[in-house]
Amino acid sequence: MSVGGSFIMRRTRIIATIGPASEERSLLTQLMESGVDVCRLNYSHGEPETKTELYQRIRSIEDELGRPTCILADLPGPKLRLGSFPGVVMLEAGSTVELVCGLNEMESTDGSALPVQYGGLSAELKPNDPILIADGLIRMVVVQTPGTPNSTVTCRVEDGGPVSSRKGVNVPGTLVELPAIGPKDEKAMAHALEQGADYIAVSYVRTAEDLIPAKNAVKAASMHVPIIAKIEHPSALVNLDSILDVADAVMVARGDLGVEIPLEDVPMAQQTIIDKALERGMPVIVATQMLDSMTLQPRPTRAEVSDVSTAIRHGATGVMLSGETASGIYPLETVKTMAKIAYATEKGLASHDQRPNALARFRSTRAVAHAGVELAKEAGATRIVVATEHGNAPRLVSGYRPDIPVTAVSDRLRALRRTCLLPGVDSVLVKEHERGSQTMKEAVRLLSIQGRIGPGERVVTISGSPLAMRGATSTLRLYRIDENGEIIGSQ
Repeated sequence: MSVGGSFIMRRTRIIATIGPASEERSLLTQLMESGVDVCRLNYSHGEPETKTELYQRIRSIEDELGRPTCILADLPGPKLRLGSFPGVVMLEAGSTVELVCGLNEMESTDGSALPVQYGGLSAELKPNDPILIADGLIRMVVVQTPGTPNSTVTCRVEDGGPVSSRKGVNVPGTLVELPAIGPKDEKAMAHALEQGADYIAVSYVRTAEDLIPAKNAVKAASMHVPIIAKIEHPSALVNLDSILDVADAVMVARGDLGVEIPLEDVPMAQQTIIDKALERGMPVIVATQMLDSMTLQPRPTRAEVSDVSTAIRHGATGVMLSGETASGIYPLETVKTMAKIAYATEKGLASHDQRPNALARFRSTRAVAHAGVELAKEAGATRIVVATEHGNAPRLVSGYRPDIPVTAVSDRLRALRRTCLLPGVDSVLVKEHERGSQTMKEAVRLLSIQGRIGPGERVVTISGSPLAMRGATSTLRLYRIDENGEIIGSQ
């Protein structure tokens, strides 16, 4: 949107989970028009091949709208889940339930027995261990366990409620010996890379080593797909620094985190993760129950609005919708509400002037990025334009959190899709010219035509040399737009 010749954009990125409630084409188009920057595809549900058509639909809408859209592939991870069974069963407090471990499916159940996919759980549980289901809504205690795999565990229901297929199972205090990237994750990752996912999220990360298989898979595919570490286990908090040193972005996955650690500790854990991510100039997403009441209601609670606003004010660069858009009744209203909250919150924020850790990766590019941000500030520029081949340079610029928009410039649509997760970054697709200055002048000209830069405004460009996108990032230029919208050279 333009106000008085100046282009105003929302910095905070909105990530929406696409599911049965939102995958129909016309609604998905409206969601993307209304503020969705990143479409999350959850590989915990269904076979990977069932998502192929959804990838194609998103890309088709992307072409129709004429702007890049990011796709985030979220791997299942070593998450314990119930198996499949028909319908919804009600578990009553005080009742006894048998968990049949190593069973993927039950043809029917009255709630007295439930399948658990992981067979090793029965060997790892002990009497009096707590078991939480559906993000902690249902609480059980182990009464009897054989101590052998693929066996049945007898539990007593402490807090009852409705339960359905494939709900998550948490065992606080028990480190379940599941691999970070199992066969299902490998299959999901292969499909995501084949379909052109722009980010891959690794679930239930416990150590930095848990990210290595995903990194290696991306490298083996000769691709540049950033890896997001989902923080949802106490071990990840202990190993947070080393995890962030390996990851490209991070997600505060509050659903599982809130049942693995005391609920009252979640806000401080969230703030710690955000702070450490910002130190590295890294995108950080806050997820789970952001506008949960809108799954069933057209308006959020006041507490939810405050929660979203607080996350943004504390530094979150992205906020994520899960069931609200995947299975809720009001997905479009939810996205519009999230966008309104973000805009309103950002209006009251001052520039953070946050300098990322000097020891972080891409030191030389980071130094040029910092110089560009400082030049823009001193020159009164209204936009920073950054050339990129893979998306690294605009990520480093956005890590300094400038209070003016950043535009990524590339001839690679895939690189521009990745920038959709970066705060305060939009993009323009430009052909690479023989000289970097030619490429950047063309980018500035297009931005002027589109109204993203107004007459009399100044623009800082950051590029490589001699090629803007493929040369080493080393060159800063300052341009001014005259009253006719023409570029007046470099200053």
